[in-house]
Amino acid sequence: MIIDADLISYDFMTDFNGPTRQYPQPQYPSGLYDGEKPQYKFGPESSEYPNLTLPCSLFDEKRNEIPQGYYMVVLSENMKYLDLYQSNKLIAKVKVIKLVEQMFTQEEINEENEIIGRLQSAQINKKLKKLKKAQEDLIAFKQKASANSYAEILDSGKGYYILNYKCNGKKATGIIQK
Repeated sequence: MIIDADLISYDFMTDFNGPTRQYPQPQYPSGLYDGEKPQYKFGPESSEYPNLTLPCSLFDEKRNEIPQGYYMVVLSENMKYLDLYQSNKLIAKVKVIKLVEQMFTQEEINEENEIIGRLQSAQINKKLKKLKKAQEDLIAFKQKASANSYAEILDSGKGYYILNYKCNGKKATGIIQK
């Protein structure tokens, strides 16, 4: 490390003999302005639904083409279709051939019921700290449950692909033609 003694003496002299040195721009500790930082404290919310990558173009049951790309897979409200969304636009519907609705273990059900019970008792008793804690626990439980969600596509080798989906305690299987 090289230290310039002239610069140190200049700073020392100006501090005692008059006004301090004026810098042309205010200095930031990291060297970046707020808008230039690559990480933000509050980013966009992530989806609880799983994402799927289609490796090639496929066709739905009405022979409409589903182009290759990235899709968010959502089970429809009537649970008869797996909807493929791209940029929040519905691109395709895949017919569900198999559906299992309750995929939670008894321990998970008991844990959720206990958290909901604490939440309701805190609301009745108007305990603000316990209410906040119960709400945070419920959010953490739902995030843990949605962390186990997935969507995958498998080649059957018989002219169609199998779309497997698991999210929020529901497991569905659909078929997409090649």
